[in-house]
Amino acid sequence: MLNNLYQYLAAALFLTVCACAANAQNKTQITTPNNQVHKISGTDRLRKDEELVVYTLAYYAKNPTNQSGVDILVVDDKVAIIQDRAGAVYLQSRPDPGAIKADKKGYIISAQGAARKWILANLKIGDAVKLGDSPAVVKNADGEIAPAVSLPCFDGAYYRKVVSSFDIWTGIVGVVKLGSPKVDGNRLNEKDGQPLDNFSVYMGGRAGEKEIDAGLTWAFTKDEAGNMSKQRDAWRPFWRNETWNNAPAEKQFYWSPGDTVQMAVIVAGPGKLRLVIADATPQPKRVFQTEFDAKTFVPNAPRQFKRVNAIDQFGNEGKPVQPTKAEVTGAEWLQTILLRGAGAEAKQIPMDKTRSTDMRCSSEKHIVVTAIDAAKGAEKIDIFGTPKK
Repeated sequence: MLNNLYQYLAAALFLTVCACAANAQNKTQITTPNNQVHKISGTDRLRKDEELVVYTLAYYAKNPTNQSGVDILVVDDKVAIIQDRAGAVYLQSRPDPGAIKADKKGYIISAQGAARKWILANLKIGDAVKLGDSPAVVKNADGEIAPAVSLPCFDGAYYRKVVSSFDIWTGIVGVVKLGSPKVDGNRLNEKDGQPLDNFSVYMGGRAGEKEIDAGLTWAFTKDEAGNMSKQRDAWRPFWRNETWNNAPAEKQFYWSPGDTVQMAVIVAGPGKLRLVIADATPQPKRVFQTEFDAKTFVPNAPRQFKRVNAIDQFGNEGKPVQPTKAEVTGAEWLQTILLRGAGAEAKQIPMDKTRSTDMRCSSEKHIVVTAIDAAKGAEKIDIFGTPKK
């Protein structure tokens, strides 16, 4: 079923990969209890965009950080305080809580941008923190790094996520039957009257401090006269790197609930990813593909790839999920594979439970997963804002 997609990729895709481990010069890292690792950009200096910096209490008291990030106080190697200043000011429209007022014990970790999101997704009060080299790497018989046993949810959406380990993966490919969205008519934006919940099914990954999303979102369409629809009414390609981007609002790039598509996100060269979405059946032969910047996907960086089904919530990133009656049902992943290697010679490895971490957020009661063929990573997924009894 995936042969057509490989034909599309073969004509336009080149891969530059390196089976290197993490940069050998990067020996200063923070490790969380779930063995997630993030590099430390520096100590006792100005924190720049996207960085994670460690401060002694003396330096921090004289040179406090600004409101664009999150600060945490670590005492006796455990998280004592989390002060999400950016979340308060920019997401919740609340006053800046200010710098942490600490005693003479412990140290401060401060993070901005993607590093802030990593902190919030991987650390909570009471968690143990380790500074130093990365933890020992566990590999299977094929030399693949094992995935995390569990990962914490990032607040703000209802979603089913299946994610690989950080390794020398070069892409992810799958076949998915698209689900049917249902909005909550009582949860509308006061400004434009549009639903505050939306829907997406996508792939993507992470390298370094950058997270990439790319796939399909429930979107507005244009008719033949160029008039935009009043409601979102079709699945349409998108990708998010530094900015949000959509495929042109053209009929050839609209897919409907129940359609089956092939989807891929693949390393396309140093600092580049390629998104490909195509019909899974021969007729009509519709294909959308684009190559975009993904600066941290460089040859010497381990990469993590994922697939996600979600009910997203407008303006709610990083906050607890809002109650909703929105739901998306009938989605079905028929196959998911990870790629390892270059071009047409890349190994195709099933993304089964031995190569992935299973995430059901904000809790399992909202996510109904029915296994179809575990060896192929095949399953049905229904997501309910209000759980079914």
